[in-house]
Amino acid sequence: MTLTLSPPVKIAAICGLVFTVLVFGGLRLLGTGGGSDTATPHVILHHKFGSGVTKKTATPATRPTTHKAAKTKPKPRPVVDLATVKAARAAGLPESVAQGLGRSKTVVVSLYDPYSQVDGTSYAEARAGAGLAGVGFVGLNVLSQRDVGKLTEHLGLLPDPGVLVYVRPAALAAKLTGFADKETVAQAARNAAAGS
Repeated sequence: MTLTLSPPVKIAAICGLVFTVLVFGGLRLLGTGGGSDTATPHVILHHKFGSGVTKKTATPATRPTTHKAAKTKPKPRPVVDLATVKAARAAGLPESVAQGLGRSKTVVVSLYDPYSQVDGTSYAEARAGAGLAGVGFVGLNVLSQRDVGKLTEHLGLLPDPGVLVYVRPAALAAKLTGFADKETVAQAARNAAAGS
């Protein structure tokens, strides 16, 4: 048995094939954004924050040489309670929290992801809340094993964002899960300080 096609059927088949190639080729060009084989990912830019960011300092303006520079007294260094630092280390707290407890009887700890905008806002609110309450502040990056490894062993899964309030020597006094504004953080810190 032989199969023969008439000329109109051959023309229709060729037209169908050309149509299919053009349609799928056009859709592919549209789908990849102009024909490039590699799609460019959308990059979200944000300001860095947290304990790992170095602060830029402004250079002081030069003063005329005719005036004597006023001597300023150096700021007194905060007194560090070394016994508290040692106790906090023994309790398994990260070094930055242990040092914070050595300088302040109550410390607000902000848990944050440095790549999250919400965590940036939460970090700023926790820092402001600690300032309102007049207590110490420490930020811990949840992506850093060095920062949160020991806390995760003791507390399990850590909230992100979240706030922990510690009192001397190394007691967890409050745990706020999720976003907390500065007034909430300040009140939790005041309550913790009053209870210690």
